[in-house]
Amino acid sequence: MAYADLNEVVDLLGNFQLTGTSSPSESQATALTDQVGAEIDSALSGAGVTVPVTAPEHFVSALRLLNSAGAAALILRIMFPDATGAAETPAYAFWAKWYQDGLARLRDGTGIPDDVIGATSGYVAPSTYFTNNPDEEVDLGDIAEPFFSRSKVF
Repeated sequence: MAYADLNEVVDLLGNFQLTGTSSPSESQATALTDQVGAEIDSALSGAGVTVPVTAPEHFVSALRLLNSAGAAALILRIMFPDATGAAETPAYAFWAKWYQDGLARLRDGTGIPDDVIGATSGYVAPSTYFTNNPDEEVDLGDIAEPFFSRSKVF
């Protein structure tokens, strides 16, 4: 399910217009918007959220903007595939980065509000010792001592 409609995507395109004969056309842009919505749903379901998300409204609004950004990036990339030169940024780069960053936050759970996670199954994001302690080492006592030392002679 797409969280955004074509009008919301067109708002992000600025002066670039979609018509029945543009590349992409309005119908193709609508299909791209739906595909971006499906990718968002995939990331959310992987994080344990029931999709499609219908509440709370603040999260649905954030998903609508994320869906619009992803679709705008795809549309601009199709409109201007070779629009960059040396030291230039393509027209779609801003929206593409914005979308990819938002999608990454959904996948790792940091972009999902607590009231959404609490409303679904008891999802807990995966973690390891290194993700929980990125800057310091915790003393694990005897459980971390090697079974055989280097000086052990057999």
